[in-house]
Amino acid sequence: MNEERVKILEMLSSGKISVQEAEQLLSISEKKEKELALNNKVRNEKFIYVNVEPKDTENGRKVGKVYVKVPFALIKAGFNIAGLIPKDAQEQINNGLREQGMSFDFNDFKPENIKELMDSLEQLTVEVDNADSIIKVYSK
Repeated sequence: MNEERVKILEMLSSGKISVQEAEQLLSISEKKEKELALNNKVRNEKFIYVNVEPKDTENGRKVGKVYVKVPFALIKAGFNIAGLIPKDAQEQINNGLREQGMSFDFNDFKPENIKELMDSLEQLTVEVDNADSIIKVYSK
């Protein structure tokens, strides 16, 4: 039990506040706790960012600017969902990717490797500065 709740209950037991006032204060206190927990969760959540900043402007406006923010939770959910794909469908996808020159194999992917992959993504930083734009991919 948190300190605020204890104080409210002590005030109630000593007669300083009524039952109705205690209920109101406890309700407010509970809302504050939930908001604080939500803010802490959002603050601790990790994201992958992709920014494309064009160098040229059109009428003073940068055209083609891209800003993408992807939560790690979404990436992790994607990997979990990938594990639900039937084996024969995985093989068809693997074959299709090989035909396109990509060597990805679902058989090499193990759910227990998700944490390792997510830890690696936390260290990700890619910056490309070309004639048209600056591209940044990073996590925080």
